[in-house]
This record gives sequence, C-alpha cells and structure tokens, in this order.
Amino acid sequence: MLRRRGAGGGCSPLAYPTKVGSRERNSHHGRLKRVDNSNSRAKRLLEAEFDVIAERLHREAAVPKASLAGGDFLDVAQGIEHQELARLSASRLSERAKRLQIALSRVSEGDYGVCSECGTSIPPQRLRAVPDATTCVACQARLERGAH
Repeated sequence: MLRRRGAGGGCSPLAYPTKVGSRERNSHHGRLKRVDNSNSRAKRLLEAEFDVIAERLHREAAVPKASLAGGDFLDVAQGIEHQELARLSASRLSERAKRLQIALSRVSEGDYGVCSECGTSIPPQRLRAVPDATTCVACQARLERGAH
C-alpha cells in the first residue's frame, strides 16, 4: 500500500507507504479476525519494520526544505548536497518498503520462505538476516553473478 502525497501535501512526489495492519476484515460478519498463518511471527516482524520505515519517510517529508536562494557558494553547495542525500535516503527507504510489501504478500499467499527461483525452502537463518528474501542463497548468488 504505497500512497502518493502530492504538492498540496507539502511533500515531494515520492511514494510513501501507509501502515499495514495485522488484521483482516471478515466480509460475512463485518468483524475483525486475527490472520491465522504459520508465518504470523514473520508477518508481525515485517509489519513492524514496514511501519518504522513509513513513519521515518513521513517524518523526513515533513522537514522543511532549506532555501538555496542567496547565501554564498559554499552554503548553496552544502544545501544541494544535503537535499540530494535526503532524496537518496528516501529512495532507499521506499525501495525497502516495496520489498517488505512483497514479503508481506508472500506471507498472505503462503509463499513466504519459499525460493521464487527454485521452489526450495529458504533457510530460517537467511530469513532472519534478510526478512524480505525471495530467493535461497544459491539462487541469489546465481542471480548476482548473472547481473555482473
């Protein structure tokens, strides 16, 4: 669930995630029910990390941007550098949020912990180290070798 905040909201046009809840609506009775999943712990951890990233993105977007008009050359250069670093940080956080959303979708679909390349189980140690992993170590290494 990424949502965009437009110029009217005072934020840059980057996509900002909204918080993810750990409950689903029961369509028959309109009541909330707990998601019953063998990966509920992983889901809670993924949601918690996603929420931290969402909050950080919203906090950073709320920081007023410094004016680059006026001032000496070094002040302007430092201002530009600061804004570029903030944009890069927001971009990395947004990408991380997208990967976490994919992992949450895989939990909901029952595919979390299964390599998307070869179909084998991803070792729990890898999932603890990289909770949004979609491939086992062997397939990830093969993909990285092919990318270079």
